[in-house]
Amino acid sequence: MTYACRNEAVIKPTSFYTDIFISTTALGEESDKLSTAYKNFIKEYFVPISRESLFPQMKFYRLKSQWEAETAFLPSISDIAMHPAYQQIIGLGSVAVPMILREMKKEPGHWFWALKSITGEDPVPPGHRGRIKVMTEDWLLWGKEHGYIS
Repeated sequence: MTYACRNEAVIKPTSFYTDIFISTTALGEESDKLSTAYKNFIKEYFVPISRESLFPQMKFYRLKSQWEAETAFLPSISDIAMHPAYQQIIGLGSVAVPMILREMKKEPGHWFWALKSITGEDPVPPGHRGRIKVMTEDWLLWGKEHGYIS
């Protein structure tokens, strides 16, 4: 069964994650923000919160999308890390660590604060501080050594 919403989104509730495809015909930064906001709205509307407790991955990726969309233009790392969605990801605890590390494998990002808060560890030597790519490599190596990722 497939549901269509305003001819802009298609939802297939039979999949593990709710698949949403949104057609974007407008160009520009503002339309990208609107498209992301609409996509998040559709996901939250069609995925009951009760399912998130059964599948922490769903909650993680919803929070990650919200965090990225709402902090994309913030200049301060502390503002980015103090965002409520980021704090909720930290609140997921150790279940979030492999998901964060997989995200870091795809693209380096500001996940260091969360990883340090969740694990209580910091594998980044002082000489690597401030160098996101190298810090990411340090955390990925740590994740492999501790069995979080392969």
